[in-house]
Amino acid sequence: MPFNFAGNSRPLNATNRFSLHHSNPGLGATPAANTELTDEPYERKSCAFPAPVAAGTAAVSALQTTVQFPLDMEIDQAVGFVGLWENDTYLGYLPRAQVAVYDGSLITNRRLDVLAETTVLVRDNPAQAQP
Repeated sequence: MPFNFAGNSRPLNATNRFSLHHSNPGLGATPAANTELTDEPYERKSCAFPAPVAAGTAAVSALQTTVQFPLDMEIDQAVGFVGLWENDTYLGYLPRAQVAVYDGSLITNRRLDVLAETTVLVRDNPAQAQP
């Protein structure tokens, strides 16, 4: 089912929170069990995407500001996925280009940044079969 620009834009405008996951959270109504980080000081963070712009038939929106997640200093962690939320409703996820691994004892600050410069949401219509 194809959507017009407004139909493609609406889901991008909905995303207002991020979560971090060590393994694939999936596309169910809620993330797969035991995939989200849980150790303090980790918590889901607010994010903002501006109104999407048109790129051909696609709606495109880039993260407005880098989002920083402080992480536990003593528990080794790996982050491979960023969850997308509208308030408390899970929308899906972004795979990270590279899994971020936090381990070792010489680290004085553990934090994962979801960068505004590289985080872009895109929604387009699927290719339609030609009759």
